[in-house]
Amino acid sequence: MTVEQSLGTETRPMPTTIEEFAACDESDLEIQVPWTGPAIDPETGGLKGPLPDSYVVATSGGWPRPGAIEIATELNRVLLEELWKREGLLAATFAISQKCWMSSRALAVWTDEEALMGFLQSEGHMNAVRKTKKLAYAWEGTRWVSSSPTLPTFHEVRARLARQRRNK
Repeated sequence: MTVEQSLGTETRPMPTTIEEFAACDESDLEIQVPWTGPAIDPETGGLKGPLPDSYVVATSGGWPRPGAIEIATELNRVLLEELWKREGLLAATFAISQKCWMSSRALAVWTDEEALMGFLQSEGHMNAVRKTKKLAYAWEGTRWVSSSPTLPTFHEVRARLARQRRNK
């Protein structure tokens, strides 16, 4: 039996691979949490000043199973509490696409790999990862070092994740 999702009058088959999930249309990607963090001016939503010459960008995204939204929302609340108090976080943003099977995207900028690893290896993050494996059809992430003077975009994230999937 094929699992399907109904979007208005359209019904489409549920993807079965991460490549199929990732190929979906995210044209409705809606920012849930705009860029926020120590590097962001709360008045303007822009950078307070220049980004460091070199910094780490980390991203993750996934496609939740039906009924997982409430549990995932609570996990995200716990993760955000942990995230906002982490030393080395410069900024983060989060978005969701309803068209793309409720894809959830996170994008964060860190001072360095050590700061990012401190968050990734924290008890709160590790607990969320263990639970997310059961809550999501698929989940993926990547990170890279950047020297761009501008914050990364979700478009850039999709392109990098696509390259990563092709290179596996």
